[in-house]
Amino acid sequence: MNSAIRTILFFFLGTILTGVILLSLPFATTSHLSLLDRIFTATSAVTVTGLIVADTAKDFTLFGKLVILLLIQVGGLGYMTYSTFFLLTFKKLGYKERLALVETLNYPSVSGILRFFKKVLLYAFWIEGIGTIGLFLFFLSQGFTIENALFAGLFHSISAFNNAGFSIFSTSLTNFSDSIFINLWIGLLIVLGGLGFYVLEDLEHFLFKKARLQVHTKMVLFATTLLLGIGFGWFLFVECYHTPYFARMPLKKKILISLFTSITSRTAGFNTIDISKLSEPSLFFLSLLMFVGGSPGGTAGGVKTTNVMIVLLTIWSYIHGKKEVLFCKRKISDETIQKALVVLTLAFFVETTITLLVSLFDHTPLLYTMFETISAFSTVGLSIGNGGTLSYCANFSWIGKSLIILSMFIGRVGFLTFLMALTGRTKESYVKHIEAKILT
Repeated sequence: MNSAIRTILFFFLGTILTGVILLSLPFATTSHLSLLDRIFTATSAVTVTGLIVADTAKDFTLFGKLVILLLIQVGGLGYMTYSTFFLLTFKKLGYKERLALVETLNYPSVSGILRFFKKVLLYAFWIEGIGTIGLFLFFLSQGFTIENALFAGLFHSISAFNNAGFSIFSTSLTNFSDSIFINLWIGLLIVLGGLGFYVLEDLEHFLFKKARLQVHTKMVLFATTLLLGIGFGWFLFVECYHTPYFARMPLKKKILISLFTSITSRTAGFNTIDISKLSEPSLFFLSLLMFVGGSPGGTAGGVKTTNVMIVLLTIWSYIHGKKEVLFCKRKISDETIQKALVVLTLAFFVETTITLLVSLFDHTPLLYTMFETISAFSTVGLSIGNGGTLSYCANFSWIGKSLIILSMFIGRVGFLTFLMALTGRTKESYVKHIEAKILT
C-alpha cells in the first residue's frame, strides 16, 4: 500500500510541476508573474482550492485559462483516474496500480475498482456536460457571445463540480448574487461533487434499482443536510439581520446568499458576496464549516463529514455510557473511529501550526490568517481578499505563500497519506500487551 500512496504523492507533484511549466510559457500570461506565483497558481488548481495570487480573468491568456481548467479537472477527479484511463488502453492493471486507484477514489476495496472507475468518469462528464449546457444558456441570455458563453459555462461547470472555485470573472460570482438560476445551478454542481462518487453510485442504485442505501450514504446525506441547514440558518438569521451591509438587502437576496455561502463553504470557493464584509463571528463560523469540508471519495476537501460525524457519535456514546458507537443501528468499527480521531487531531495540529507561523512571519491578524490557512488546507478558496480582486494571501511574503502552498498540497492528498508516503507504514502487530492504568 505504501508504494501506491507514494505514487499518488509523486504524481500530484508531477502534475503541479507540469502546470508550472505550461504557465511559464510566454503565451500563457498577459503580465509578468514570479515563479512562486506560478507555483502557487498551479498548486491551487491541482488541489482544486481556488486561492489566487494572480487575477485569472486578466493575468492569463485563453491558453493559460485552459491550462488552469485542465489542472482543475485532473486534480479534482484524481490523477489515477486519467492515468488508469490511458493504461487500460495498453495493458491490464497490476495490483499496485489498483491499490493506487483505490486510494485515490477512496473506494472500500480492490474488488470492483475498475468498474467503479468507469462510473466515476461517466458521472463526472455527464454532470459537467449538463452543467455546461445550463450555464451556457444562462450566459447567452445575459448578452454573452456564443463563444464567451460556451467557455464561461464550461469553465464554471468544471470548476464548480470539482469544488475548485476558480472563476474567469475577477469578482467571482458577485455580479449574479440575486440570480436564482446561478445560485441553485452552481450550488447543485458543488453539492454533487462534494457528496463523493461512491454516494452517487449508491443513489443511482437506490433510485433506479430500488436498492437500499448504504450506511455510508445515509451518514453523508445526513451530515451534508445538517451542515447546509445550520450554515443557511446562521447566515440568514445572524449575519443578514445583524450586519448593516447585509441588513439592507431584500429578503430574496438574503436567502440566496445565505444558501450559496453555506454551500460554497463546503470547499467550493465561489462567492456571491464580499467575504470581507462578514462579521468576525461569521468568519469564525465559516472557518468551522470549511474545516469540515465535504465527503470522502469526491472532489471536496476538509477533514470530511463522516470523520466529524464519527467523532461526535463517539462522544455521544461515551457520555451515555454506550459500549458501541452506532449509526442506523450499525456498529462503527474501532479502526474507523481511531482513524477519524487521528485525522481530526492531526488536521487541527497542522492548521494551528501553519496559522501561527504565517501570522508570526507576516504580522497578520490571527483570525484572518486562520481563515486563509483553513481555506487552503480544506481546499476551499474562500478569502477575505487583499482589497482588490486577489486572495488575502497575495500580500503574504514568500514564506507565507510557501506555507499556504504546503497547506493546499497536504490538504488535497490527505495528511495521513502524506505522512505514510514519507515515513512508510509499519506492519500490523498481533502482540497483545498488558493494559496500563492511567488517570484521565
